[in-house]
Amino acid sequence: MSWVVAIGIAAACAALEALLSGRAPFKFLQTLKQPSWALPIWGWMAVGGLFYVVMTVSLARTLEVGGVSSLPAILIVLVLLTDGFWNFLLFRLRRFDWAYWYLFPYALLVILACLATFSVDAVSGALIALYVVFLPYDFAWARALQLMNRSGPASSSI
Repeated sequence: MSWVVAIGIAAACAALEALLSGRAPFKFLQTLKQPSWALPIWGWMAVGGLFYVVMTVSLARTLEVGGVSSLPAILIVLVLLTDGFWNFLLFRLRRFDWAYWYLFPYALLVILACLATFSVDAVSGALIALYVVFLPYDFAWARALQLMNRSGPASSSI
């Protein structure tokens, strides 16, 4: 049953993220100036897919151990929800500065989720730690977007 709940929560969060991102977020991404080391669109799709796999597996395993009201489960759900809000800032509002600064509390939340999850399930904690390792790249990329697109993208419609 924990897997059904975890998949349902992750699917709902993915749907919310898609809604918050607006129409054609990848098309918008292609209009931006990006650093030479930026991931291609398929790379971002892979990262997003892996993010949801990691969080779904971690949530299911955490639910099996501590239930839906456990701190690790709550933190994982918050990570899923707040990830969607970051997409709102970048893709819907097109505020590169807000998206960059939002990463600081977001990263703290991910680290807290990782530590709390390690306390109940080492495998899930290790999976989330893999995402934590990715976050410095995300910071650097978001900062580069902010600096390289000060005048805004070619199209500014929401």
